[in-house]
Amino acid sequence: MSLVILVALYTVTFSYLSIRRHAAFASSYDLANMDQTVWNTIHGNFFSLSGSVDIVSRLGLHADLILVLLSPFYLIYDHVAILLVLQSFFIALAAVPAYLLARDVLKSKLKGLIIAVVYLLNPGVQWTNIYDFHGVALAMFFLLAAFYGTYRKKWKWVYLFALLAMLTKESVSLAIVMLGIYTFVFVKERGRGLILTCAGMAWFLLTIFFLIPHFAEFGRYWVWDWFKLSDYSASSGEGINMQLIFERVVGAEAIGYYISLLKPFGFLPLIGLPWLFISAPDILINLMSKQGQMRSIVFHYDSIAMVGLVMATIFGWKYIEMGLKKYKFVGWIVGVLLIAAAVRTNYHYSPLPTTPSYWRPMYEVGQDEIAFEKALKEIPLESSITASSEVRPHLTHRKYAFNLPNMIDNVDYIAMVDQNRIVGDYNPKEFETQLIEKLSVDEDFELIFHQGHFYLFKRMRMKVGDNNPIQKSSLKNINM
Repeated sequence: MSLVILVALYTVTFSYLSIRRHAAFASSYDLANMDQTVWNTIHGNFFSLSGSVDIVSRLGLHADLILVLLSPFYLIYDHVAILLVLQSFFIALAAVPAYLLARDVLKSKLKGLIIAVVYLLNPGVQWTNIYDFHGVALAMFFLLAAFYGTYRKKWKWVYLFALLAMLTKESVSLAIVMLGIYTFVFVKERGRGLILTCAGMAWFLLTIFFLIPHFAEFGRYWVWDWFKLSDYSASSGEGINMQLIFERVVGAEAIGYYISLLKPFGFLPLIGLPWLFISAPDILINLMSKQGQMRSIVFHYDSIAMVGLVMATIFGWKYIEMGLKKYKFVGWIVGVLLIAAAVRTNYHYSPLPTTPSYWRPMYEVGQDEIAFEKALKEIPLESSITASSEVRPHLTHRKYAFNLPNMIDNVDYIAMVDQNRIVGDYNPKEFETQLIEKLSVDEDFELIFHQGHFYLFKRMRMKVGDNNPIQKSSLKNINM
């Protein structure tokens, strides 16, 4: 019952905060893409969204086909909030296999509850929850459930959860490869281990070398831009730049990344280090990327790392108890220290409004936000739009919903906010500010809403001679 209460409390709290953040126009590009993909799928445009100039397949970006399985929920409630609630629920639900594994390994229901609490209080987990919606966030539950199924040798469940995990994002299949290796080497289930390893590797290679490039707008897997091999070439042009690789793995930034991952678990995963192997590929990907945000707990890139960290914490705790079995009280001291570490790091680094960092502004919904949301709802669903990244998630239940600066000359409506909506950064947005000035004197547009930092322009007439198909399909929706 205590576990049910924890899961329910987390789900309600983070569903509310996620929805409030969205209502405050602090959500962004990723949520818009996910929402439009799900909405399009349930409305006949399978796994598609608005690209830079036209409708494209979501498979050109990521192989997160789990979105297809989530689309029927829009038949229940046709609103982006359903994705935010589902994400909160599945992230909370991951506490269940974490609890079950800890209970069985540590032979204690109370210690299992401690692990569940430590997981749910983790700032990285909570930031994953708050930062828009990502299919990979659901993988935390699927992977922990698959690993627990392996531990208990419930193979049908293992295969099901492994399949679902691979559908959340192409790189998650590498965690299934690691699970297969664990099954082969340590569980001594050779055949099952090979099945998992081969399935994971096959899906990874198929998606990044064939499926995604085939559907991509530019015919390649765009993520490679974050991992240019030339960066790792030696200055002489021969061999590998080992110094750069060394810096990426054990440099100051890498050490800071390790600390941010380990601190909420009281550094206990270091004792259970071998169990981090299931997350090793994902952590390595984050380290090698040129994008610094991948080494931050504020985004969703640490989702798979959390799985290995939870398992390493459980087995690290077990190793301490085994090494000091004469002193049974030591195990409980570890539990107390774990809770203390979780509470302390949550207080200082979580996205909760209670943190000293004062994240409360990104959940505040004022009269300007309410009025702008009402104005956006008046836009006909058949009309095409382009919008600021913070505004677009409110407009993606339509076929054509582009992100600025795309398609300015081809859509019916342009919706903007002229300031950044990030806590600590409310500076004016240079592009939007200039565009507002331009459209305000353009006879082809009418400013139909302006309140505070929010603007909505409506195109009154199309440029003569323009044959863009979106324009042609939208002309009937404009009052000339």
